[in-house]
Amino acid sequence: LEQLAEKCECSSKHIGDVERGTVSASWPLAVKIGKALNTGVDYYLADTSDQYFDIQIDVEISNILKDCDMETRMAIRDTARRIAEYGKKIQAKNK
Repeated sequence: LEQLAEKCECSSKHIGDVERGTVSASWPLAVKIGKALNTGVDYYLADTSDQYFDIQIDVEISNILKDCDMETRMAIRDTARRIAEYGKKIQAKNK
């Protein structure tokens, strides 16, 4: 516990609290824990394969966006919004 806390740059008490679920880990701490244990954060967040797949999609989209300028990111956002609205209309018709 102390080695993990040292690698994560926080107290062993805080790591213990996170482990017991009495406090939640911040996203940066979760990333540090994942790196320290040689696992991805998604391993700890995903209870089912569907959740894992959702997380993987989010990570992939995030990686795509980080290489784009603001104008391109906004265009991608607007396009994604239109596609999502279209998908909802299709689903509603199929019900």
